[in-house]
Amino acid sequence: TPRQTPPCLHIGRRRLAQRNSRPLLPSVRTPAPRAVEPNLPAPLLRSGLLLLAMDDWKAAFGEEWDAVVLGTGMKECLLSGLLSVAGKKVLHLDRNDYYGGASASLDINQLFEKFQAGAPPSEAELGKLRDWAVDMVPKFIMAGGQLVKVLIHTKTANYMEFKAVDGSYCYRAPKARSSGEFGRVHKVPLTPKEALSSSMLSMLEKGRMGKFTMWVASIDCGKPEGFFEDGSFRDMPYWTRVGMTGRKKMPLTQWNGDQFFKDWGLEAGTIEFLTHVCALYRDESWRSAPALEVVSRMQLYLESRTRFAGMTSPYLYPLFGLGELPQAFARLAAVHGGTYMLNRDLDGSPVFGPNDLSLEYAEDGTVAGVVNHDGEEAVVARTKTVVGDPSYFAGKTKPTGSVVRAIALLDAPLAEMEKDGASSCQVIFPAAQCGRCNDLYLFLCSNAHKVAPVGKYVAFLSTKVEGPTQGMSNEQIAHRELAAGLALFTRPGAPMPLHLFYDAYPTYAPLTNGTKDRVFISESFDATSHFETAINDVLDMYQRITGETLNLDALAAAASAEQ
Repeated sequence: TPRQTPPCLHIGRRRLAQRNSRPLLPSVRTPAPRAVEPNLPAPLLRSGLLLLAMDDWKAAFGEEWDAVVLGTGMKECLLSGLLSVAGKKVLHLDRNDYYGGASASLDINQLFEKFQAGAPPSEAELGKLRDWAVDMVPKFIMAGGQLVKVLIHTKTANYMEFKAVDGSYCYRAPKARSSGEFGRVHKVPLTPKEALSSSMLSMLEKGRMGKFTMWVASIDCGKPEGFFEDGSFRDMPYWTRVGMTGRKKMPLTQWNGDQFFKDWGLEAGTIEFLTHVCALYRDESWRSAPALEVVSRMQLYLESRTRFAGMTSPYLYPLFGLGELPQAFARLAAVHGGTYMLNRDLDGSPVFGPNDLSLEYAEDGTVAGVVNHDGEEAVVARTKTVVGDPSYFAGKTKPTGSVVRAIALLDAPLAEMEKDGASSCQVIFPAAQCGRCNDLYLFLCSNAHKVAPVGKYVAFLSTKVEGPTQGMSNEQIAHRELAAGLALFTRPGAPMPLHLFYDAYPTYAPLTNGTKDRVFISESFDATSHFETAINDVLDMYQRITGETLNLDALAAAASAEQ
């Protein structure tokens, strides 16, 4: 049944397009499926994916593969698609019977079953239940970022539709936190017009901010204006800006972030939202980061704001949620000859047991295959490269902390959004504004992105857990760690959540980089509400797996030219 959609972005074509309707599953031109063996039936084709019947999955599983990918989370599907486009023969497995893993997208019934078992959702309260699509790891996509370049390079953008996010906001705490006042949410001012009207900046700071923003947008980080010939920065590149006494040389490769902002003389509050909300640093690590890196990250934010006409934030989000993303890359891998196996046969019975999908190693310590036990018989998928998420590799990962989140179903947006006419937004709470070491992130979307019924909203609050959690419930952890964000829903006039769910999960990272045993493990998703840290992990893994660095600028440009 077609669903009505708003104007949407087709990022591979760099233009806005109006679509009157969109099929529930995108059509995919897929080559004729190959038979696993001449005497076995061909795999069945369903929704553009190769699904293997029980009679022939053993034959497919037992083939030789360039890579076997475990788990269908967003990172694993991205890597599977990239490897398939590079000509690798990929087998992609999941012990679950659905796509997405920890980053799956749930309908409203699945959401209630997960967090509020025994209490089914009410259509009278929540609107059309079929219109809810709640991502478990919601993340906005930077319009000028690496993920968009991957989508264009792999042509996965052809399988999806995107819409710009309406607003990017920053939280400011009350001047006296013990006064009982509530913090405020401010729209991030980046254009001269926004700076002049922003209540975040003093009159003098508005002028400094305007000059700073224009300078950041004007310089080319890859082309310094000259090199020092003497002094402490001898033979080092420099950039320049207009100062009180003429042009001033700025050694961005030698300065750190602290030195860079000290030179500009900006106020502490301005530096805070520039580094946390624009440059997307999660903590105070910007202080020691190279100044050139800080400037490059702010440029990405500015460029993303103008990536498509009419954008009022630097972010995009797919229609119907991020659950479309793993499936789009699954289709991509299938088009390029990859084979996907979920843990579900055509009759609904599982294919893999709880102890299956273990690793087999060669004498030299490198991986030799993935083992599946069918009764007493072991079937091995032969490969010299295994990729997967941490849940598949006990003993090969280390804990890196925990993430806590609150999921709110609302029937009204934040007052600041309503004032701006926004139906979606990201709000970043700089750590210092909350008395913390790590930032808080608020993700909010609505029917405009087809993730909720008309007039309803879904919001996620998340952060890294900083205090002890032993003996505490998820709700208790959330109220301690997310207090500043949850207060936005309890202040006078705020939209009271129809339902509020709490969750906490541990995060892991691999013990090694995988180049020795050829087992490459992704990092768990962090608390951020954007994709920049996740895509960097994917591209770093791709380089370690293949030994090649993707030149995404050139590849995306070539793909755009073909279209």
